[in-house]
Amino acid sequence: MMKKPVVIGLAVVVLAAVVAGGYWWYQSRQDNGLKLYGNVDIRTVNLSFRVGGRVESLAVDEGDAIKAGQVLGELDHKPYEIALMQVKAGVSVAQAQYDLMLAGYRDEEIAQAAAAVKQAQAAYDYAQNFYNRQQGLWKSRTISANDLENARSSRDQAQATLKSAQDKLRQYRSGNREQD
Repeated sequence: MMKKPVVIGLAVVVLAAVVAGGYWWYQSRQDNGLKLYGNVDIRTVNLSFRVGGRVESLAVDEGDAIKAGQVLGELDHKPYEIALMQVKAGVSVAQAQYDLMLAGYRDEEIAQAAAAVKQAQAAYDYAQNFYNRQQGLWKSRTISANDLENARSSRDQAQATLKSAQDKLRQYRSGNREQD
C-alpha cells in the first residue's frame, strides 16, 4: 500500500513538470520584445524642417522637457521675405504688360509700321524692276546666269520683307486678340 502514495506523488511531479515545460515552450514561441529599464542618454538629435534655411533662434535648451508640436526653433525668414517681394514685383510687371496690351498700340507705332510698309514696297519695286532688266540682259546673253539669280534672290528677299511689314501693320491696326 505504500506504493500507491509514491506512484501518485511521482505522477503529480511528472504532471507538474509536463505543465511547466509546456508553459515554458508556449512562452518561448511568443514574440515578446525584450523589456529593459533604465535611462537613455541622447547626445545628438537631428532636426528636420519642411524648408531649408539657417536657424535664427532656439526656444529650448539642452535637457528641457518638450511636448509634441512645441516650437523648438525658428528659421531665418529673410530669404522667404525677399522671394515674396520678387514674386510680387513679377506680378506687378505682368500687370503692367497686361494693361499695355489692353490699351492697344499707339498711333505712333501704327504710323511707323505704315512707313515700314512704304519703305519695303519701294525696295520691292526697285528689286522687281532690276530683275526685269536683268532678264532682258540675260535673253541677249549680256549677263551671266549668276547675275540673273542674284537679281531674282534680291527680288524674293524684298518681297518677303514687304509681306512681313504688311502683316505687322495689319496686326497693329487690328489690335490684340482676347487670348493675348
